[in-house]
Amino acid sequence: MPAKKPAPLVSGAARELTDAGLQHAVLMRAMPVLRHDVASPLSVMRMGTMLLKRRLGQGDLPPDQAVERIEQIEEQLAEIARHIRRLRLWDLQINDRHTVQELAREAVELARPMLMARGTEMEPLADDAPGWEGNDKVPHSLLYLVLAAIYHLAERPGPAPARVTVEPLGARGVRVCADGTSTASPDLLAPPEAGGPARPPALDLAALQQLAQPLGVQVQVAGPQVDITLPA
Repeated sequence: MPAKKPAPLVSGAARELTDAGLQHAVLMRAMPVLRHDVASPLSVMRMGTMLLKRRLGQGDLPPDQAVERIEQIEEQLAEIARHIRRLRLWDLQINDRHTVQELAREAVELARPMLMARGTEMEPLADDAPGWEGNDKVPHSLLYLVLAAIYHLAERPGPAPARVTVEPLGARGVRVCADGTSTASPDLLAPPEAGGPARPPALDLAALQQLAQPLGVQVQVAGPQVDITLPA
């Protein structure tokens, strides 16, 4: 009787590569918003400097107006710098920690444009939203998991949901819910045409659980709801 082949072992490196692939799938969904947030103020600033240069060359720009234009450029530079600092949230070699509310708000800001383009409403998370009183800091990589939960509900087979909401779940948790059915045009919900840009791989329950494992976080999915609970 032939001996049984040993079951293949999943190495630590293989698990890390799996995690990196899932994180990349989340990042690719957020990338258009990240790119726009940096490029948009940069384009406005470039136009402003061209106009300032022209007016200064013509010699018809009063000093007070020149100072005002420069202050506007400084504000745009500060906005670009803020968006560049946001990129630290994606760097897994950095051990930054943030409150759950801060990471949930960032996830909403990144996911909201894509969802709204597909006919799904998503309200911004207000600074004074109730239920986010905890000040405990958690690893910034939680952002990947919260975003993955949002995309998981927004991209399920069938019609897109009418709304996706993000709310606190106890002192150290996040609940993501989807409800209703979008009334957006079918063209917005149709898959990409052949030869067009492909959508990233689907983020199913297994993907959420894999993203949660390095954080020691519990993920529960019940229909149109994902609960993310951090350890005490």
